[in-house]
Amino acid sequence: MSKHKHIDAICIGITVFTLLLTLLFMNGKSLGITAVASEENSDDMFTANDLDAAWDTAGATQITLSDEGSTVRGNGAYVYNGDIHIVYAGKYVLSGTLSDGSVIIEADGDDKIWLLLDGASVHCEDGAAIRVEQAGKVFMTLRDGTENTLSSGASYSEEAVSAGVDGTIYSRDDLTINGNGSLQVTAEYHHGIVCNDDFVMTGGTLNVTAPQDAIHANDSVRLKDADLMLSAGDDGITASNDDETSYIYIESGNITIPACYEGIEAVRITIAGGTIDIDPTDDGINANGYSGSSVINISGGDITITDENGRDADGIDSNKDIYISGGRLFVSVSDNGGSCAIDYGSEYGGKCEISGGTVLACGSSGMAEGFDSSSTQGFLMQTASASAGTTVTVKDADGNELLSEKVPCSFSSVLVSTPEMKIGDTCTLIVGDTETEMTIDNASNVGGFGGFGGGGRMPGGNGFGGGQMPGRGGFGQSGGTFNGGTGDETRSGENVQNGGKLSATTAVPDVVLLSTVGAENQDRDATDENAPFDTQNGNTPPGFSENGEAGGIQPPEMTNGADSNMTPPDLPQNGAEGDSPFDLPQGNMPDASQNGDADDGTQSGIPQGGWNFGGRMDGGNMRTPTGNMPWQENASQAADAGTPISAETLLLLGISVIVLLAGCIVAACYKRRG
Repeated sequence: MSKHKHIDAICIGITVFTLLLTLLFMNGKSLGITAVASEENSDDMFTANDLDAAWDTAGATQITLSDEGSTVRGNGAYVYNGDIHIVYAGKYVLSGTLSDGSVIIEADGDDKIWLLLDGASVHCEDGAAIRVEQAGKVFMTLRDGTENTLSSGASYSEEAVSAGVDGTIYSRDDLTINGNGSLQVTAEYHHGIVCNDDFVMTGGTLNVTAPQDAIHANDSVRLKDADLMLSAGDDGITASNDDETSYIYIESGNITIPACYEGIEAVRITIAGGTIDIDPTDDGINANGYSGSSVINISGGDITITDENGRDADGIDSNKDIYISGGRLFVSVSDNGGSCAIDYGSEYGGKCEISGGTVLACGSSGMAEGFDSSSTQGFLMQTASASAGTTVTVKDADGNELLSEKVPCSFSSVLVSTPEMKIGDTCTLIVGDTETEMTIDNASNVGGFGGFGGGGRMPGGNGFGGGQMPGRGGFGQSGGTFNGGTGDETRSGENVQNGGKLSATTAVPDVVLLSTVGAENQDRDATDENAPFDTQNGNTPPGFSENGEAGGIQPPEMTNGADSNMTPPDLPQNGAEGDSPFDLPQGNMPDASQNGDADDGTQSGIPQGGWNFGGRMDGGNMRTPTGNMPWQENASQAADAGTPISAETLLLLGISVIVLLAGCIVAACYKRRG
């Protein structure tokens, strides 16, 4: 047994090694092993068949559509009750017109079907025009120069609804559209194109009109060399599934979404090229996962997002990260309602980095977010209130123009970056007739509209004081002279919420939002006729005239930021803990618990979830003082949820367990033999 005398030491060594390996995998970040943002690769996105749009009808079954009786010449398909049924793998040429019927594919689970559209027109009044019940994959090829149309009625049959059919094109399996012809899809019921797996388009022209989503896939949408015109009552392009693995990949082509609620939406969105033009009423591009996997990667393309009417809408929005390394991104969202040009999950530790490309993003300053200071390309962020149609220009130190764009929507913040902008360089930012010389230091702050948290997202969380730049004054709720600005821009003629003056000298803080009135009006639009300060409809606070000047109720006399009759509380300008009763960076509120309720169980006067007028701080979202998102009751809930373990980590943990078990088995064998 002497030859086995070291077996115990060997087993102990294996055990220790396995434990160290496990700790290494579980704590990779602290050891310098960091996760890389998932980015789809072109080589993995498209198969040879996806890209093969050759019009090859050799051996194909010919299907001629007709209301008098469709005909089939060849094998694998038949006509029944006016519908076309395809049941075997192969090629099928579709031509002619069917005014009320369906093409139904019900083949084996591994069969590949080529549906070759040669000037086909199909309408189904009570169901999908093309319905894929089962196949391995369906390739829909549009013949060069042909126009093909698919449409469906306003209500589906009970049988179709119970089967979950909810699109003019409905596929339970993978679907690819290619070729050089055109396809018009018109839905009056739910969606235009629905694919329960992967939807791919690598050529042709596609026009979709739908009351809900234009293109809706469960797993992925992948686009290359295609022209899309999408009009939707809900999303233009969306991919979603329960395990949050959905993604959208756009490599090239032209995508125009002139009408939609949200333009492009999935957990992960990668844009490597193409021309994209979106006009939404909510978010333009939205990575919407909640498991920490949300990411938007932009490495190329020419992207324009314009939202003139949205309220609390974002140009591009990720619940975690945004990475921009190339291309052109132009975002213009209205200054109304806190619309944000770029929004990312800073509350989840997410970041927004730029390392290449050209970006001009204009929107509201109230919730504005900029790029992370770790960005390798220079950028500038500045408050600059301007009306619709104002031109924004950036020039370098020598006067060379780096960027110039007319911005279609009114705005109060500007974020700009170009490849020529280097950290440490001096640039001139020109907004309309106002020129500001600035040094690029990649500090992501929006200076100064004073008051309660105006000034957007600022390092250090300067909730009071309005940021790191002098206050521009004038916001009835978010500006003026309350320890955050000089109040020298009263801009008479505008409304109280957006720069109007409450007295002949300057604005005062809106204390109504700190009362219990805010609980019922906190999410009310400014255009609501019942809102207490409905200035956009011409209504004014009690005692004030339409232009904001004092009427029957005179506010305290305030001159150029100085209060002669009332001394505000001592408010720390940099968000540090001090004598302020509102110690926002720590999430404290006057006489209230963290969730906004008073200690005695009564309403504290600050509605739960409620700083309805602030910017974001590095410590949390001022709209919910503890940094909570609307679906969380308190901050501890998010902590209890924990960080999801990735598949890679689980795999490596499994390897560790196998190594440990193998060591135990070897030890047992040696013991037995000994």
